[in-house]
Order: sequence, then C-alpha cells, then structure tokens
Amino acid sequence: MTARPLLRHDRRAVTAVEFAIVLPALLTLICGTLELGHLLFARTVLDGAVIDASRIATASLETSEEERDAVLRDSIIKSMEDFPLADGRSMTIVTKVYRDFSTSYPESYDDVDGNGQHDLNEPYVDRNRNGEWDPAEPIEGTLGGPGDVVSYTAIYPKKILFDFLARPLGLQDAITISATTVVRNESVRRKDLDE
Repeated sequence: MTARPLLRHDRRAVTAVEFAIVLPALLTLICGTLELGHLLFARTVLDGAVIDASRIATASLETSEEERDAVLRDSIIKSMEDFPLADGRSMTIVTKVYRDFSTSYPESYDDVDGNGQHDLNEPYVDRNRNGEWDPAEPIEGTLGGPGDVVSYTAIYPKKILFDFLARPLGLQDAITISATTVVRNESVRRKDLDE
C-alpha cells in the first residue's frame, strides 16, 4: 500500500487560502459601492435642501434678511443631519445677490493658460455684445430684496464612512460635495400687496 499525500485529496485548506486571498478585494468592492451610494444620496439630498431653502428665503420677503438667512441655514442643516460631517469641519453656505440673471453668470471663456481666470488674450462668448468680457457682478446684501437674483451655494465636507478607502484614493477623511441654485426673489413684498 502506498501512502497518498494528504493535500491531494483534502481541498478544505485550498478553499480557505483562496477565500483569504479574495476576501480583501471583495470587502473593498462592497464598501466602495456603499460609500459611492451614500455619497450620491448625500449629494441628492443637499441639492434638494438648497432648492427648498432658497424657495423659503425668496418667498418670505416680509421678514427681515437676518431671519430669512437663519431659516435658510437651519433648513439646510436639518436636511443634512443624517450625513456625518468630517471631524472638525462644518458646512459652508454662501449667498451672492445680483440685479438680474444676466449679471449672475460670467460670460464663458476658454481658459487657454489654465489659471482659472479670464485673461485679456483669451477668447470668450460676448453675450451682451459690448465688446468686452463681463464677469458676474454681485451687489450688496445677503439675500437681496424684491426682484433681486440670489445664488445659494452649500459646501458640505461629508465624512468618509470607510476610512481604509480614503488612503488609496489620496483623500483625507472627507469628500466635499456642493450644491448651487440661482433664483429670483418675489418682485414685491406681501405687505405691498395688502396696501
């Protein structure tokens, strides 16, 4: 009788080794999918929160600008409370007021030198046909008055759920998401309508 090698017929050890090799890749794939899904969900909620908050702020001109600003910020913060913020960071909400929609967007241009700003020699689309490049032109104020156009931007540093995914991607502990909407305030105050 010849002795048979044990490993030739006992496949349990091979299965365990294969599972140990595949497990890290499988867990990374599952966690990455969950992280991406959570990120997309947070972005969708932030978009909706900014749009809803801007509607509240533009339709309640009978209250003071400070009260409207507080309601706006509270509304967005409440909508995002289910998504963890990065440690030591907070959400930023920026508003800019413009006279009309045409002054709320700069004329588009080709950033030839890649410095992030329009330079004299770079081609641009002259929307208003005045022969010069026009940047966005904000006016004074936080939320504006009747008929003003307001740009609302919320910047949210969302904490990464699975820290081990951040290092290989070159991220710290957060992914910054943002949402922007531009709306026009009501043309008149409700008190003006009552008179």
